[in-house]
Amino acid sequence: MVTLIFADIYDKIKQQICIGMIVMVEAIQITVIFTVPALIIRYRNFKLTKLIGMIGSAYFLGILVSLIISLLSKAGVDININKDIGEIGSHAAIGIAIPLLLFSANLKEARKLSRTVLISFASLMFSVIMVTTIVNYTYGKTVVQGAHLSAMAIGLYTGGTPNLNAIGNIFGLSSDIIAMANLSDMIIGGVFYLFLLTACKPLLRKILKPATVTMYLTAESDIVNKEELNLKELKNYKSLFFAVILALAMTVFSALLGFGIWQIAGGKLVDILVPTMMIAVTIMGIIASFFRKVREAKGTNIVGQYLILVFSFALASSLDLNALPDNFGKLLLFFGFITVVTFLFHIVLAKIFKIDADCTIVTATAGIYGPAFIPAVTKQIDNEALTVPGLICGSLGYAIGTFLGFGFGILFRL
Repeated sequence: MVTLIFADIYDKIKQQICIGMIVMVEAIQITVIFTVPALIIRYRNFKLTKLIGMIGSAYFLGILVSLIISLLSKAGVDININKDIGEIGSHAAIGIAIPLLLFSANLKEARKLSRTVLISFASLMFSVIMVTTIVNYTYGKTVVQGAHLSAMAIGLYTGGTPNLNAIGNIFGLSSDIIAMANLSDMIIGGVFYLFLLTACKPLLRKILKPATVTMYLTAESDIVNKEELNLKELKNYKSLFFAVILALAMTVFSALLGFGIWQIAGGKLVDILVPTMMIAVTIMGIIASFFRKVREAKGTNIVGQYLILVFSFALASSLDLNALPDNFGKLLLFFGFITVVTFLFHIVLAKIFKIDADCTIVTATAGIYGPAFIPAVTKQIDNEALTVPGLICGSLGYAIGTFLGFGFGILFRL
C-alpha cells in the first residue's frame, strides 16, 4: 500500500516536472523568436548580415537552431519545439508587417517614373509571369505543391520575400514548405545577387545599349530610402504608436472578416480566415499609404522589417530538417531556373524595347529582390540616378506582388 502511494506521488512529481520543462522550453522559444530579430537589426552592419541581408540572416540563424535541435535529437536529447507557437506567431507577425511596410511605400511617386523605367519594370513582370507559368505546367507538376510554389515565385520575383510568405499563408501551405521555399530563394538569390554586383554590367554592355543621360524620372521625387533603417526614428513614438495600432486594427478587422465569411460559407476556418486576412491587410495597407499622416509616420518600416524577421526566424527555427532531402533539391532547381530564365527573357525584351543596361539591371533587382537591394546595386554600377526609380519600382512590386501571385495561383490550381 505504501509502495503504491509513493509510486503515485513519484508519477505526479514526474508529470509536473515534464509540464514544467515544456513550459520552460516554450518560454525560451518565444523569447528567442522575438530577441534574435532585434539583434539582427541592431547589428545589421555586421559583415555576414550585410552579405546575405537581414532576412537571409534570420533564416540562417533559424536553420542553425533547427540543425542543433536535430543533432541533439539524434544524440538522444529530446527537445520538442512547439510548432504551433511558430505558426501562430508567424501568421500574426506577417499580418501586421504587411500594412506597416506598405504605409511608407508612397505609391503616388510611380507617376513620376519615365517611360523607359516603366517599360523596363513591366517587361520584368511579364518575364516573371511567362517563365513561371511555363515552369509550372512542365517541371512544377513534378514538385510537391508545385502550383502554389509557382504562385509564390510570381509574388517573390515581382515584389519580394513578404509577398512570397503572404501567398504561402494564403494557400495554407505548411511552415516546412514555406521555410524551404525561402531557403531555396536565399541560396539561389545570394549567388545571383553576387552576379548582379560583379559580372552583370560588363556582360550586358555587349548586348544592350549603354546608359546615357536618359531621364529616369519625369519630375523630382521626394521619396527616401526607407530600407536604410534609422533606429532614431523609433523615438517618434506618438506617430509610430498610431501606425502600429492602425496596422493591428487592420489585422484584427481582416481576421474577423475572414471569420465572418467562414461562418457564412462554411468549410475549414484556416482555409478562409488566413487568405482573407492576408488579402485584406494588403488592400487596406495600400489605401492607407495614400494618406500623408500615415505615409510619413517615422519608424513603420523598422517595425515592419522586425516583424518580417520574426516571421522568418520562427519559420526557419521550427523547420523539420529530416524533410529536406526529399524535396529540397527540386526546389533549388525550381527557383534557380525561374530566376535565371526570367532575367534572360528580361534582357531579350530590353533589347527589343531599346532599354539601357543600367535600367535593365536596376528594374530586375527591384522585382527579383525588392527595394532593399537597390542602393547597393546602383552604387556598384555607378548610376545612382536610378536609385529613386528603383525604390519606387520595388515599392510597386510590394503592393501588387501578392495579388499577382494569388491570382495566378488560382489559375495554376485549376
